[in-house]
Amino acid sequence: VPGRWEAGAMSKRLRSSEVCADCSGPDPSWASVNRGTFICDECCSVHRSLGRHISQMVETLYNNGANSIWEHSLLDPASLISGRRKANPQDKVHPNKAEFIRAKYQMLAFVHRLPCRDDDSVTAKDLSKEKGNTPLHVASKAGQILQAELLAVYGADPGTQDASGKTPVDYARQGGHHELAERLVEIQYELTDRLAFYLCGRKP
Repeated sequence: VPGRWEAGAMSKRLRSSEVCADCSGPDPSWASVNRGTFICDECCSVHRSLGRHISQMVETLYNNGANSIWEHSLLDPASLISGRRKANPQDKVHPNKAEFIRAKYQMLAFVHRLPCRDDDSVTAKDLSKEKGNTPLHVASKAGQILQAELLAVYGADPGTQDASGKTPVDYARQGGHHELAERLVEIQYELTDRLAFYLCGRKP
């Protein structure tokens, strides 16, 4: 099929012109689907350790310039004066590349942040102080899978209990949103389970 071969040729051109989004190494062969970035084999190993909800990995070659979002503040010349810099190909995976990748994607240390008032930050953290529920509790109760996934990516904890002792997982199950409940459980325990398997010398 001509279209298929054209797509293959395009992916080769993209592969040769791209660099790793995290360390600028040449010819990255992996991409983070939910981050929209190319990464090399070494940085890919760090991404996998973050868990799928932080960085889902597939071998594909597509990029929409998303790296300018994750590294917004690093594009500012003032970042050179402050000593902040991104990783480079010569850096060691641990701790240099690993620390940079965690700061970039887990802590969102370099994204552009709008100023907010004190009362705004409280609203963002807890929708109701009396009930003790979080945005993830509300999304889980309503069965909003995509919203719950996005909240988890930005650090929401599926194990957080509200004033009645219920977690987002509990609300998802109560509402009959079983797929969402399973996903929240996976998000909560995936990384620790993988670590346990690794320490025991077993394959998951």
